[in-house]
Amino acid sequence: MVMLVGGPAIRAEGTRNALRTLAHQVALALGSAELAAEVHRRASEARFATLVQNSSDLITVIGPDLRILYQSPSIERVLGYTDAEVTGRPFEELLHPDDQGRFVRRLTDGAAAGGRGEVIECLLAHRDGGRRHFEILYTDLLADPVVGGIVLNGRDVSERKAFEEQLAHQAFHDPVTHLANRALFNERVRHAVARTLREGVGMAVLFVDLDDFKTVNDSLGHAAGDRVLLAVAQRISAAVRSADTAARFGGDEFAILVEDVQDAQAAVDCAERVLAALGEPLRLEHNDLTIRASLGISVAEPGAVTDADELIRNADAAMYIAKADGKGGYRVFEPAMHERVLRRLELRADLGMALERGELELYYQPLVRLGDGVVCGIEALLRWRHPQRGMVAPDQFIPFAEETGLIVPIGRWVLREGCRQARLLQERMRLPVALPVGINLSVKQLLDPQIIADVSEALADARLDPAALTLEITESVMMTDTETAVARLTELRELGLRLAMDDFGTGYSSLSYISRFPLDVLKMDRSLLAAGAAPVTSGLASAVVGIGETFGLEVVAEGIEYPEQCSTLRELGFHTGQGYLFARPMPPAELVDYLERNGAGVRAMAAG
Repeated sequence: MVMLVGGPAIRAEGTRNALRTLAHQVALALGSAELAAEVHRRASEARFATLVQNSSDLITVIGPDLRILYQSPSIERVLGYTDAEVTGRPFEELLHPDDQGRFVRRLTDGAAAGGRGEVIECLLAHRDGGRRHFEILYTDLLADPVVGGIVLNGRDVSERKAFEEQLAHQAFHDPVTHLANRALFNERVRHAVARTLREGVGMAVLFVDLDDFKTVNDSLGHAAGDRVLLAVAQRISAAVRSADTAARFGGDEFAILVEDVQDAQAAVDCAERVLAALGEPLRLEHNDLTIRASLGISVAEPGAVTDADELIRNADAAMYIAKADGKGGYRVFEPAMHERVLRRLELRADLGMALERGELELYYQPLVRLGDGVVCGIEALLRWRHPQRGMVAPDQFIPFAEETGLIVPIGRWVLREGCRQARLLQERMRLPVALPVGINLSVKQLLDPQIIADVSEALADARLDPAALTLEITESVMMTDTETAVARLTELRELGLRLAMDDFGTGYSSLSYISRFPLDVLKMDRSLLAAGAAPVTSGLASAVVGIGETFGLEVVAEGIEYPEQCSTLRELGFHTGQGYLFARPMPPAELVDYLERNGAGVRAMAAG
């Protein structure tokens, strides 16, 4: 039971006092909340001001008339102005003239209304007179009662833009000559063809190929060859008009696009200027070089219906004929040349079927000991017996195989066939161990992920001792992915086979590379032998012997043709050689006869 003390009047007064106390407490509580809110708001504003002050971004608010209502202080650090200097000025004054109209149109098209942000790229002026690339996120908050303007949040992307431009330049320019590359040239030819059809102006494509450029690389080295290519590029650029496009197509091939020509004579005049410029002596490595080139011309008459790829192919075909007809000159493409072009294209297409049809063969050239003439090994050399054309020279189809990637399956076949025939030769001649066989390995094969498995399977299927296999690589391996190349070669050597550096001395080599590669043999390039009696520079040949001794490598001299060369090489310290003096490359049946005639020496070598 609840008892109430006092009457109604007393109870009413108590209630009023309680309510007044409660109201007072509520008022105090409300005052504290408002004060706390105010403190929090001011702290937030202070934090925001600090962030804006130290931000690398530009925060700008512009009014309906596009004048700056607010500018963050960061503008002084980013563009060199103070916020006071730009506040009240039209934002357009900070824009590059080319961007002003476009920027205003984007601001006024309503795309960023209602708080939806849009991004525009533009150039802003720095106080020092330079320009900076900016990405600006703009949001139309004119209808927002708090902001009442268009908010621009700008970020300086100049470094990124410069990097993108550098990448774009690298993608479309040759790193050695700084000319346009094949991709950019093809694109410009396509544009020129479209202009020919649209405006009725003529154009021409000139294809330039340096004659015997390999000799420069062989005799002076790869670095010197690059300097020659740069000099050629500079001379071609100087010989053509500023409106024309000169490009390096690849290797020692160049191309020129000549626009606004009325007939072939204008293209011929350009060709003659180029050939005259290239014919001037070039001083390089204390040598005076004479550069010769073969040049093909393909002309599209004003308004002619043509195709960019066809124009380039025709110029290439005309160049090929100029080279075949004696080098050092030019030819204008004629329809009759199509037959020769088609034959070349057919040869390339036939190569794709040559392996499947069994048209590829291996020939072998012996390696001999220079002291007593005993055969101490053989090198497998690829040949193509075409059903209609007969024997096709390697330099006519190996480049096609490299370009198309066919070199990998063809190289795989060479490995298997070379190992198989080496084993058959061992059995046929009853040798205690197989005669060592050297097989060339292309760069593309070496970098192929399946190469270790390919070599292992070839050895296993042939039941050939790995010690009887020598894989020969060229110095061009050093100019590819060195780390991958070293790793692959190390894995191959761990199979028990030997590794040889072929064509050593053509200019790529450095002692640091030689020390990194797991080699067993150096094969000195034939270019270090003169056409006459002795090495062209016995000092270089002697240096090769010294390198071999330093790194514990066997040294083999290639391209020996004369007895006097053999005598000189022996005196210089060479123990093994290869060349026409001993034997030309021969098919397996002839190799057996050759070895049987020298059988005693071969067996003694194999046994010892």
